[in-house]
Amino acid sequence: MPKQHNLRRRTVQRVDGFYLYQAGSQLHPLSELRAYAFPGGKETTFGEAEMVAYVAEAALDILITRSIFRLRTSVQSGQSLLAAVRTLKATCSAQQNKSAPVKFMDIYPVTTAMTAFEAVLGAELGLIPLYVVMPKAGFDTAVLIESGWRCFPDDILTKAPDAVPDLMQGTRCIAFELFTAAGFHLHRANESVLRRYWDAVTKGAARPATRNMGDYLAQMNKKRVGDAKVKAALKDLKDLHRNPLIHPEHSLESADDAIALMNGVHTAMVYMLKEIPIVAPPPATTPPGGINIPAIPAATSTTSSSGTQP
Repeated sequence: MPKQHNLRRRTVQRVDGFYLYQAGSQLHPLSELRAYAFPGGKETTFGEAEMVAYVAEAALDILITRSIFRLRTSVQSGQSLLAAVRTLKATCSAQQNKSAPVKFMDIYPVTTAMTAFEAVLGAELGLIPLYVVMPKAGFDTAVLIESGWRCFPDDILTKAPDAVPDLMQGTRCIAFELFTAAGFHLHRANESVLRRYWDAVTKGAARPATRNMGDYLAQMNKKRVGDAKVKAALKDLKDLHRNPLIHPEHSLESADDAIALMNGVHTAMVYMLKEIPIVAPPPATTPPGGINIPAIPAATSTTSSSGTQP
């Protein structure tokens, strides 16, 4: 059965930066509950305390049990604060006179637990592994991480869909500054398109046994097939990028090196895709966070592409 690539399942997820600000704004009023008035202020009523407790309970429950941050150190103090908030909410709900000032013994457990929770939470968030991914050249960071196939011709989805997973991984590696890894994925993607190009220009001839770029070029020259621009672009990729990269003593050292490779792969793909027929229907949707790559019909090729040299 043809393999179905699902790129929706990812371990790296975008974080809503506004969420922590919003959660803080919903929890902070717990610190401002007052059972007696300071000069120029006023005590908190049961009605006001009940509303604060309702909002804070929902925000706190999500933060410590279901948020993407997966808090650990703060969970115990957060659970203590959550229990105190729920007790206050029940007390306020049972109070008939909502305009009466809340009692000191009702809010003291909440304000004390809130102080302890804030201290532990501040320490944990200061050490939590949050990073900012810096832009690479003029590329949109979100595109590189979440939908890198957009950096390449749209035809890749319908003419060489088996190349898309490696393109996605390659651009993500560029974003996260794993440049040598990006090189391997980009070369793998290019060779996936090259195999489709071979099938098209040779009218289905058997693919070279070793399945590496040099053999494809040699066989195309021998058979006198293939566009001169394609073969020139592939030769540059082989000589300037691929061959050096497969040796352990060589690596891609910078974003400029990786982007230069990506541009070379893009150029080769543009020319190859012009000769490749459509092998898969376009996806019904192309969501920004991922894409389901359609299965490739088995009849398009009888030669397995497994074991391709990266």
